[in-house]
Amino acid sequence: MKHTRFIAAALLVFAVSLRADRFELTDGSVINGRLVSAEGGKFKVETAFAGVIDIAQDKIKSFATDEAVNVGLSAGSAVLGRVESSADGIRVVAADGQMTAATGNVAAVWRTGADSPEVRRLKAEAAAQERKWQYEASASITGRTGGSEKFAGAVGLKATLVSPKDKLVFAGAINRAQENGNDTADDWKAGVDYSNNFSGKVVWFARTDLAKDKIKLIDLRSTSAFGLGYKLAKSDARDTELRLGLSYIYETYSTAAPDFDSAGLDVSLLNSQTLGWAKMNNSIVWTPSFDDFANYRVRHESSFDLPIKTGEFWKLRMGVVNDYQSQPAAGVEKLDTTYFTALILNWN
Repeated sequence: MKHTRFIAAALLVFAVSLRADRFELTDGSVINGRLVSAEGGKFKVETAFAGVIDIAQDKIKSFATDEAVNVGLSAGSAVLGRVESSADGIRVVAADGQMTAATGNVAAVWRTGADSPEVRRLKAEAAAQERKWQYEASASITGRTGGSEKFAGAVGLKATLVSPKDKLVFAGAINRAQENGNDTADDWKAGVDYSNNFSGKVVWFARTDLAKDKIKLIDLRSTSAFGLGYKLAKSDARDTELRLGLSYIYETYSTAAPDFDSAGLDVSLLNSQTLGWAKMNNSIVWTPSFDDFANYRVRHESSFDLPIKTGEFWKLRMGVVNDYQSQPAAGVEKLDTTYFTALILNWN
């Protein structure tokens, strides 16, 4: 029985060796294995002794395959056939004839059923141009009991549809805070922002924001804007955009103050930058009214995203928001500053 198993194993190894592809190197040595692919001056060969190895094409004198493979030449032609060694380098034996070529003229080799390098490149380019959804959820809760009673909580959601040419952002947030039974924050906001990079570094944008703030006595604030932007910087590590456009602002109040509406300017600077293992986000928006340039709003936000080691989807965001309104409702402070720390969940 042992002899039978030994003979069967030996026959199996012998059969595999007979089916192996053969590579004759310029130094006279020979490597047997299975040709996985060839591209960019490298032959990937699966061997029994070292797994998949790379062999520089200029080190290969000739090669032969046990099965038909696709052979692409530097001249642009491609043929499907079994490769044999020849005096000129290789001979590809196809169903309707044969072709000889120098080994150095082989641009690519790929197995039957696999995509050619050109097809893979086109698929990668198409995938890079596809719009992809990215999602973000945030939550922040703080509290205190004892000498004083405090509670603050905020939740937010953000969905971004992005491609190399455009970006669509939906965002919303709710903020609540109390101290000793008195409301110190009670607001919500929601918005849509679309930008399209239609010409080099130039983009056009359109956005709409809705908000309500009981502390500032604002029943509803609606801000719509559109205009042009310019990419001051655009790379994997940094995205800085300057925007200039027209806006329309409409506000109603929970007091007897009359409603406010006016066209105006929309000037903003948006920046997102990777700093080592952290990410910094900055934005500042100035919206003066055409009816009275002394009536304007400036909103600034800066934050740092710090990744959490427990998972690639989690991060900690710390930042500050400054909201200044030059002519607020009676009894409301002009400047409102908020410091925050939030837990962020990202997914695609």
